[in-house]
Amino acid sequence: MATVVDRVSVRSNPGFSLFGSGRHSLPFNVSTREPAAIEYWCRHFNTSPDRLLDAVRRVGSNPDIIRLALRNR
Repeated sequence: MATVVDRVSVRSNPGFSLFGSGRHSLPFNVSTREPAAIEYWCRHFNTSPDRLLDAVRRVGSNPDIIRLALRNR
């Protein structure tokens, strides 16, 4: 006997948002607006805040490109 699993649509649940409430950056962009975000990305890339902010200014907010920029310096 098979069981049927009801799927809940993301659109039907107003309390759920795929990308959060809008206060946080999308998961694929490096945010430098909040100190906690800068701290997270510094740990992620194992770098200092100055180097991270410089890389974001030079190449944008894509984490893959930032990773390459930090490796090249």
